[in-house]
Amino acid sequence: MADETPTATAAATPTSTPSAVYKPADASGPAQNVPVPVLPEVAKTETKEGAEAFTKYWFSVLSYAYETGDTDALSKLSKPGCAFCQGLVADIEAAWAEGKWVSGGQIEIPVATATPSTDGSTQVVLQVLQKELVIRNQDGSPYQEKTAATNSGSVAMLNFADSGWVVNDLGLIR
Repeated sequence: MADETPTATAAATPTSTPSAVYKPADASGPAQNVPVPVLPEVAKTETKEGAEAFTKYWFSVLSYAYETGDTDALSKLSKPGCAFCQGLVADIEAAWAEGKWVSGGQIEIPVATATPSTDGSTQVVLQVLQKELVIRNQDGSPYQEKTAATNSGSVAMLNFADSGWVVNDLGLIR
């Protein structure tokens, strides 16, 4: 048997593909690579915890819509009869019209507490923190006065159906 000397071969070396880095919007342009919200497994369950997780998810979808102008998921998670929800969709679409974009406006929900009601709906009371929001023109200048950061109470009315939770109504607690 001949003496076989191993020869160097070009091995496929794994290269790290740079993952897209999130860049918030500013005067130079819209946000880039905004992470898409992911529905937690528990939010798919018809439980108190599921309603709370879904409501937090819904607000992460709202935050995503502010940053990207994409309101499709927000519309699907809200009943057409939810006037406040549809108003948010319309406001976001207007803010992104004609080459404008939104900087800021990100939302956090530190507290959400669900209470099932006797009519089959579930009420979720929550704290909504929203960062300062600026709608910007194509050149990056402010389209209008900035909207100050808020810390408010809200209540969402949800129903659970075959496709999961949906927001029937939404309002501020005054």
